[in-house]
Amino acid sequence: MDPAELSAKEIERMVKPLTYYKLIDELVYNAVAKTSCADDLRTHWMDSPKEMIGRAGWNLLIAKILNRDTDGLDFDAILKKIEAEILSAPYRKQESMNRCLVEIGCRIPEFTEKCIKLGERLGRFDKRPTPKGCTSTYAPEWIAAVLKRKK
Repeated sequence: MDPAELSAKEIERMVKPLTYYKLIDELVYNAVAKTSCADDLRTHWMDSPKEMIGRAGWNLLIAKILNRDTDGLDFDAILKKIEAEILSAPYRKQESMNRCLVEIGCRIPEFTEKCIKLGERLGRFDKRPTPKGCTSTYAPEWIAAVLKRKK
């Protein structure tokens, strides 16, 4: 699949029927994020109440952050959006919103403390115990673990 050849309509047709979150993730990170229409799709999809479409939108934002393509992103507004919407979001969308919070906290130093405090206010989403050797999905612990590894 050549991302340069994909149109927004084609991408929408591919993503809309998907129900498996790992497939959404792979498609977004490996193809959609590399298209010229990724930003338009991101802004449109992030607000979707549909679980997988919303997840895809947040994953496109994560891809921008991972690729250090952060010019023009308003991190204060993004964090306000996360705080306002994450608790009522569908679970798989919530996961990507939480990861976005973590990536901002880990990669944008001036927002690290703000992300940790927001994570503390939001609390834990996944109540299952963290398996030995794994990193917690609780944002403050996840951010701390990543920053510790960077040292």
